[in-house]
Amino acid sequence: MNTSKLKVKDIITVTLLSLINVVIFFISSLLYALPITIVLMPVFFSLLEGVVYFIIGTKIKKPGAMMIYSFVRGILGGYLPYIVLYLLSGVIAEIIMKKAGYGNLKGLTASYIITQVLAGIGSTIYPYAIAAKSMAENSVSDGRQDAILAASKMLGSWGAPLLLVGIIVAAFIGAMIGSKIVRKHIAADSTEGGNEF
Repeated sequence: MNTSKLKVKDIITVTLLSLINVVIFFISSLLYALPITIVLMPVFFSLLEGVVYFIIGTKIKKPGAMMIYSFVRGILGGYLPYIVLYLLSGVIAEIIMKKAGYGNLKGLTASYIITQVLAGIGSTIYPYAIAAKSMAENSVSDGRQDAILAASKMLGSWGAPLLLVGIIVAAFIGAMIGSKIVRKHIAADSTEGGNEF
């Protein structure tokens, strides 16, 4: 297990890989037009983003890698609750990886699920359930006001807890997909190079 400090090359690699998930986020944000897609986007992201997360976690087995990922994802999200919760997820991921071991797939799975839950709260539950009225008022010019208010109704009552359960299940599946891909491809590269996986 390599726990040396991050080098410039590692920081660039983590940043570039993180930008893949940022691009997925921005392209998919076009789907935020309908109330149901607003509500289900965190589930969709949880399924897709695990591959990049696991590649970073197994390729750059050093303290700080997951914090950089969370920093890039949060800052480029551009919404304060999202930024704060992504940074919190980075701190939690670093604590988990320090205890589990950098590159540990179980640790990556736990930290990925927590990251996706916090991202879902920051990107969907807070803006569309808790701050929906102010968000709808600010969206009058782009015509999304009705969709925001309808999404807010969906998240009311049991909608938000059900969404969290959906995110957890989807993040677990996303983690299994990411784990399978890194075992097949990254593990083979690591053993060829003589590194323990």
